[in-house]
Order: sequence, then structure tokens, then C-alpha cells
Amino acid sequence: MCRKLTVLYVVVSCSERLMIKGIDDVGRFYTCHEELLRVQNENREKWYEANREWWVTGYGGTTDSEAMVGDDDGEEDCIESLRFLDRMLEKHPGKTLETAIDAGAGVGRVTRAVLLRRCKRVMLIEGDSQWSKQSKMYLGKKRAMRCEFKCARLDDLSPLPSNSADLVWIQWTLQYLTDQDVIKCLESLSKGLRRHGFLIVKENRPYGHARNDRFQMDTPDGENGRYDITRTDVHHRILFEKALEVSLDTPPADCIVQAGLTVEDSELGMETCSYCLRPKDNSKSVSTRSS
Repeated sequence: MCRKLTVLYVVVSCSERLMIKGIDDVGRFYTCHEELLRVQNENREKWYEANREWWVTGYGGTTDSEAMVGDDDGEEDCIESLRFLDRMLEKHPGKTLETAIDAGAGVGRVTRAVLLRRCKRVMLIEGDSQWSKQSKMYLGKKRAMRCEFKCARLDDLSPLPSNSADLVWIQWTLQYLTDQDVIKCLESLSKGLRRHGFLIVKENRPYGHARNDRFQMDTPDGENGRYDITRTDVHHRILFEKALEVSLDTPPADCIVQAGLTVEDSELGMETCSYCLRPKDNSKSVSTRSS
């Protein structure tokens, strides 16, 4: 019988290893995915500790607005998110959203402006206890009564109980996780989906003068003092494909159970990329739209 381990092995094909390249903020160039994985794994604990210290101060502040740094266009972002969510619902007439999960919820901006407008109840999962506590005040008493608040780090998230939610929303969160932890996180969250449920991932992507075929990674040794990676569209899709559960007693290739998520729809904006993901056995079609 296979023994379940907590270690996740990312199997990289010859073609995929060359599709992921990039640079960090201290001038190092990464020629393949395996090199990035190695550096991330070697520095994982140190980088996460730096990020925890950085989050405790709320990017150097303590207010709700400071909990949403980089969100100068927050209202426009929420309108865009609602439009994307509505388009997904239109593809599945009769689909109702009883419960949603806001993974990496922060102070609850997405819950307040997007999820509670389309869902009856929302579970907010946030790793920082202070922001989790503050989200109750930010949402207000009436909205908070429709919510459940869970303090848990996404880099160490246990699989959600089955049939927990119709929708999981993950925004501007995966960028703070290593590639291996992204895969584990997506798997843990997807296990909580009800039948025909789906995940929506919204993350930054390279834009402006940056090359759109290379990731950009900040490290605690750089000027921003944190770990943060902006992945390309291809990079994201490879990680979605590799969301898998590993149970083994022998080398990884001998006992791998592929779960995997497929991109049912996507939207590439100027600075962000949005994806609607479903477990492979629960998917019907794939399409891509650029805006």
C-alpha cells in the first residue's frame, strides 16, 4: 500500500523546463524551471519568515487601505472581477453560489465588493490574525454575519472538507507562494469544491517594459524586502496542470496520482490574468479571451 507523504514532487518535462525562465531583483537569471524550483526550495523558510514580518506591519501600515497596497484602481478591479464571474455563471445556467471561499482574503476587499454580491455566504481564509480580525470590522456587522473567518496560512493549508464551497476565489495571493506551494494550495482548495464548483485565480502578470515570457521575482535581499513572483501566463498554466497529490513508498514516478486543474476560461488584461479552473474530471471546455 502506498504511504502518503507531505513532500510534493514537481515532475518537469523536457519541454516545460525550458518554457519557464525569468530574473530576480538581485540580477540572477533563471534558465529553466528546475533552477527556480531549487532556489525556491532552498530559501523557502527564510523567504516566508521575511514575508510574515512584512505582513505583520501591513506593508508598513495598519489601516484598511494599507492592507490593500497597490489597489489604487480597486473599484475598477472589482467591476472587472464581477464581469468575469458573471460570464462564468452565464456559461452554466441554473448554477447558484451558496458558499464561496476567499483564499488569502486580507482585510476582505474581494469578499465585500465581489463575493457577497453573488454568494449567500463566504469563508475568508487569511494567514495573518490581525488582518483576519480587522476584516470583521471592515465588512461591517451585517456582512460579517454572512461570513466565516478562518485563520490559516495558504503555504500550509490542510485539504478542505469536501462539498465546502461552490466557488473558491484566489487573488493576488499565489505570487507570495513558491511554485510547489502553489500546487499544494490549489489541490487543498479544490478538494473542497462541490460538484460543478470552480476556482477563480486572479494574479498579476508581466506588463509594460517587462518581457511577457519571463517571470519577475522579488526576494528579501532586494529593495522591496520580500518574496514575490510575477508569473507569465504559461507559467501559471503549467502549475495548474501539475496540481497533484503524491502518495508513495518508492520514487515519485512509481506512484503519482494526477489530480490537475484545467483552465475552462481565462482573461488576460493589461496587468492581470484571470482564470476559471475546474478539476479535470469536472471540465467540459477550454477557451481564452484577451482584453
